[in-house]
Amino acid sequence: MICPEGCHLCCLETEMILTENDIRRLESLGYRREDFSELRGGFVRLKNIDGRCFFLRGGKCEVYEHRPTGCRAYPVIFDLERGECVIDDYCPAGWTVSDEEFDEKCRLVVSALRELGVLR
Repeated sequence: MICPEGCHLCCLETEMILTENDIRRLESLGYRREDFSELRGGFVRLKNIDGRCFFLRGGKCEVYEHRPTGCRAYPVIFDLERGECVIDDYCPAGWTVSDEEFDEKCRLVVSALRELGVLR
C-alpha cells in the first residue's frame, strides 16, 4: 500500500483494538499498558491523546516496526455484518492495496479477531 505523504488519518481518534499479543509486544519495548491502552466498548484499544494515537509523534508512528496487528492490516478491516474483509472507505489510499496484499492483511485481521474471540 502506498500511503500519501504525511497521511495519518487512521491514527486520529483511533478505535484500534489490541490483542494480548499486541500489548505484550508493546510492553517489551518499555511501554506500560496503562499508558497506551484503555478499555473501551468491551475491548482494550489504543489510547488517544488529544485525538491522536498514543504512538503518533510528529505525524509518524513511534512503534511502526512493532505496531499492533490491526494497524499492520489497515486499511483492510472486517465487516461483521457482511462476514468478510473489506477496504475501509475512510482510507484515501485504499485503492492501492493489491489483491495479494488484501489477502495477507485479511488473514491478519481474521487471526486477531479469532484471538479476541470475535470469530471462530
